[in-house]
Amino acid sequence: MAFYQWLVPLIAVVFVYRIIKQYNSRKRIFGSLVIWILFWIIITALAIIPDSISFKIAELLGFKSNINAVIFVALGFLFIFMFYMNATVEKLEKQMTDMVRKLAIENQKLKERLDKGEKREDEDSLHS
Repeated sequence: MAFYQWLVPLIAVVFVYRIIKQYNSRKRIFGSLVIWILFWIIITALAIIPDSISFKIAELLGFKSNINAVIFVALGFLFIFMFYMNATVEKLEKQMTDMVRKLAIENQKLKERLDKGEKREDEDSLHS
């Protein structure tokens, strides 16, 4: 057994532990927990039995080379993750823009109320 076949599962255990700990402290959502645990399980399986898994992927997708199949699948997942992260960032940007607009409107209304209140105090002092 090669060195990486022992190292990768140990690294995976550390990261899975950290992910579960973050989930328990409410720093991660359940969907993220599941995705990352599946990711580390797949990486561990690829490290322990790389040939049988990569050949099955190549056979399933019709590739002649198992290395090409693994790279193709990995790139596909990277594009999916990139699309998901891009959609999440766009959603957060929209939420932030909406929140800033609401705060600006509320701030302007508050300024107008304060200006009216100050003018009334000035008017009261003139009538006295």
